[in-house]
Amino acid sequence: MKNIWNIFRADWRRLTASVVAVVVLLGLCLVPCLYAWFNILSNWDPYGTASTSRISVAVASEDAGCEVLGLEVNIGALVLQGLESNDQMGWVFVDSRAEALDGVESGDYYAALIVPEEFTEDFVSILSGDLRHPQIQYYENEKKNAIAPKITSKAKTAVQEQINTTVIGKAAEALTTAGSVFKAMGLDSEALADGIMDKLTGARQEMAQLQQVLLSLKDVMNGADGLLTAASVTIADARGTVEDADAAAGSTVQLISTGLSAADTAYSDLLTVLNNTDKVLGDIEDALRSMDTSAADEALKADLHRKIQAAIAALEVQLEAAEDEAVKAQLETAIADLEALDALVDTLEPSALQGPVLDMLHQVRQELLAAAVQTNKEVNEYLHTTGAQAQTTLRSVQQLLGAVGGSLGEVSGTLDSYADAMTTVQPTLDAGITLANTVETYLADIEDDVRRVTESEAFKRFTELMESSDAESMADYLSSPVQLNTEIIYEIKDYGAAMSPYYVMLALFVGSLLTAVMLKVPVTQPEFAGCRAVERYFGRFLTFFLMAMAQALVTAFGCLYFVGMETAEPALFVLACCLCSLNFASMNYALVYALDNVGMALSVVIMVIQVAGSGGSYPVHVLPQLFQTLYPFMPFHYGMDMIRETVGGMYGDTYLRCALVLLGMCALFTVFGLLVYYPARRLNAAIAASKEKSGIM
Repeated sequence: MKNIWNIFRADWRRLTASVVAVVVLLGLCLVPCLYAWFNILSNWDPYGTASTSRISVAVASEDAGCEVLGLEVNIGALVLQGLESNDQMGWVFVDSRAEALDGVESGDYYAALIVPEEFTEDFVSILSGDLRHPQIQYYENEKKNAIAPKITSKAKTAVQEQINTTVIGKAAEALTTAGSVFKAMGLDSEALADGIMDKLTGARQEMAQLQQVLLSLKDVMNGADGLLTAASVTIADARGTVEDADAAAGSTVQLISTGLSAADTAYSDLLTVLNNTDKVLGDIEDALRSMDTSAADEALKADLHRKIQAAIAALEVQLEAAEDEAVKAQLETAIADLEALDALVDTLEPSALQGPVLDMLHQVRQELLAAAVQTNKEVNEYLHTTGAQAQTTLRSVQQLLGAVGGSLGEVSGTLDSYADAMTTVQPTLDAGITLANTVETYLADIEDDVRRVTESEAFKRFTELMESSDAESMADYLSSPVQLNTEIIYEIKDYGAAMSPYYVMLALFVGSLLTAVMLKVPVTQPEFAGCRAVERYFGRFLTFFLMAMAQALVTAFGCLYFVGMETAEPALFVLACCLCSLNFASMNYALVYALDNVGMALSVVIMVIQVAGSGGSYPVHVLPQLFQTLYPFMPFHYGMDMIRETVGGMYGDTYLRCALVLLGMCALFTVFGLLVYYPARRLNAAIAASKEKSGIM
């Protein structure tokens, strides 16, 4: 410890013995501080109106205007008139587009805003239904400065706000006038809102009723569909029955026709038989009248028997075929008479046959004639008359059945059409039910929205403005109906103060690096040759520590009192600067002590990496992945967090944790310097010898 103190005192005796050395020491204390102060001051308020109003932005209007409701309107001229009182930018009003663009290209203006010729016409196009968005042409010179385009972008916002203010102001005047008219007419906005709510409620209830009606109609249609299906089956069966009946009637008509034909044929056959029988009997009668009874013999009887039996056989055949009882009775009588005649022939002598036989023949012929007459009468009166009537009736029945069948076909077709129509209507009905449900839901949502709007403070404020006839208040409200209530946490009033952690870190690091470059790190004096490496290390480090503290104090107090930076914790701000300066001094001293010239180069590399990737200007999350990976190992990271805590406000133990990390890094750098010094001595000597040989290094 004694040797450490001796080395420190010897160093300061030699430093204070030289005026140049004292000046250099003062410079090492002041120059890095100037870097921090001037950068903080230059960035004090770059985005404030006082600064942006000095940035020249050209403005030109080519708007030709247009006529609206008989009035000449030129919104471009109104915009320029409004910008004249706007101090956000340094507006330069030029006469033409060419002049504005030439100024941007030459660098006289940072940007240019040009209102095109059709601006007003596009603005009022909404009145004609042909909506066209009005456009303002914006030109900027990005070559002139990297940050200027970001600042001049406020010009676009300013123009948009000016246009909104101008147009909304005119709209507010119209609304105020309308409010005055409503008030004069006795109309109340709350009453109107209540009326709208009542209408919406009624419409929603009607839609609910419509939905129930449609559901009932759907049930009815489902039942009707089943009835139509059953009716179609029944009609199909009825059509089959009618067709069968029609066929049966046709068959009956045909059968009657066939029966009549058969009856006519049978009647003809009967008449033929009767005629033949009558003819036979006539022949017998003629033969009896013409024969010679005296010569009659057995041959005559035999001939009579044969003819009589033939007549009987013919009549018996007709008797079996006859259906009418009267005809059958007459035929039976005729047959009986012929049989009696046949018996009579056997009992009489040939000479006595003529008289009785002729009488019997005459009687039989009369009976046959009566049977023929009776048969003719019955056939004509019964068969033909009744058959004709039956045929007529059946034909009428056929026509009726045909008409019924056609009607059933039409009914079946109609029912099929109804079924098809119901099938077609079913999806439409379902869609109607869905639509009614959807509309009811929408109406309920609209009702809720209208209720929320009418009950909101904004609506109440709007109605008050409508009734107050205050156009300016109305314009303010319409341009910004929602007020954003911003509560700043850890407020930092000035942009320069927000950037101070970054510039303070950079100044302190540069100061420690310059100290390591300007002052010799190794202890080469002969009187200290017997000291141990640890003693020589800390003996010379005390000087670097003292310089680091001087740089930190000058920088911190200069920020507080020269720059005028406001901090939440001034004492902790000074302490943070001292800890950061100690860390940087330990790092640079250890690197140069262990690696000499290589250590100086490494210090520069470390500084460059931290300048780019420590998140001083931009959030570390927007930086390349390499810097995000190295970020936790950068001393700048923890130093800036400590200073941010003191400038904006303390949170938890963030300050303490960062301080402990920086102190831990100091210990690591010290161990590194002591451990690497001896292994790197030959390398350092070789590099130094090579530099000497160059003659200029």
